Amino acid sequence: MRSFRAIVLTTGIVGGAAFVVHAWFPNVGGWPMIWPAAVGAIAFWLSTREPKPHRLRTGLAAALIAGAIMGAISFVGTSIMAIALIHAARPAIDSSGVSSGVATSASVAGLAVLGVIACAVAVLGGAVLLPVRYAQTRHAHG
Repeated sequence: MRSFRAIVLTTGIVGGAAFVVHAWFPNVGGWPMIWPAAVGAIAFWLSTREPKPHRLRTGLAAALIAGAIMGAISFVGTSIMAIALIHAARPAIDSSGVSSGVATSASVAGLAVLGVIACAVAVLGGAVLLPVRYAQTRHAHG
C-alpha cells in the first residue's frame, strides 16, 4: 500500500499539471475546475483504503493537502501562462492606456484566488466521498 505522503504528492502534482495543461487550451471556459474535485476525491479514496482509526479524518486531510499542492502548481503554471500572454499582447495593452504591470498584477492576484478556490474544491471533492467511505466502514463492522 502506498504511503499517505506518496498519495498526496502524486495526486496533487498530477492534478496541478492536468489543470495547467487543460487551462492552456482555448475556449475551455471553467472546465479545468473539474481537476480539483477529482484530485480531492482521488486523494481521499486512496488514503482511506485500509481500515485504520480516524481514516475518514485522514482522507479529508489528504484531500486538503493534495488540493493545496494542486492549487500552488496551478497558480504558478497559470501565472506563467498569463504573464507570457500579457507580454505578448503588450502593445495592445499599452495602447489601451493600462500599463502592462497593472494588468500583470491584476491577473496574478486573480490566479491566486483561483488557487485558493481549487484547494477548497478539492476538499469538497473529498467530502463528497465521505458518506460512501463511512457507509463502507459501518458495513464492515456490522
